[in-house]
Amino acid sequence: KFEVPKLGSEMGTAKDAKLVATPAEAVSEYCDLLNKGDASAYKKKIADDMFRSDLEKLSATVQQGMEANKGTQQQVFTVPKDQIKIMRSAADGGDLVVARIDSTWTRQAGEGRESLPASDEEKALFGNGKATSTMKTSYVNVIALYVPPANSGQKITAVGSERQPVKVEAL
Repeated sequence: KFEVPKLGSEMGTAKDAKLVATPAEAVSEYCDLLNKGDASAYKKKIADDMFRSDLEKLSATVQQGMEANKGTQQQVFTVPKDQIKIMRSAADGGDLVVARIDSTWTRQAGEGRESLPASDEEKALFGNGKATSTMKTSYVNVIALYVPPANSGQKITAVGSERQPVKVEAL
């Protein structure tokens, strides 16, 4: 919920206090969860969400093919500097945080096989490129997080996401 006074809701800052985490910390913690999964120290602070669930399913599907051919895959997520916007939800004291999280997904096919694009979007970017055993795709992920007020008993929650490949290359 947002206030709708004459001028609209107030914009927040990456260092807003009185929340379960500052917006900047919430994005960093979510990124850590993307990188480490269940091993992340922040898993209990962040609610389950569709973005991570869909990534896990895709990764598991690709992993089945990789294991059959002794291949490997790795996704690495990073938070670029100053790619965050915050709107305060004065109605309940939380913040809506929209942030960019970049990622690279490297897939290496095994046993003399070629690694190919994993989606129609990747195929479009790769075009007529020459496939090799290793495919590296760079993504821009935009994540909307709700960061609740401190002492609310609520978890940080991803309320929206968009994932788009921006570069596909054979290494």
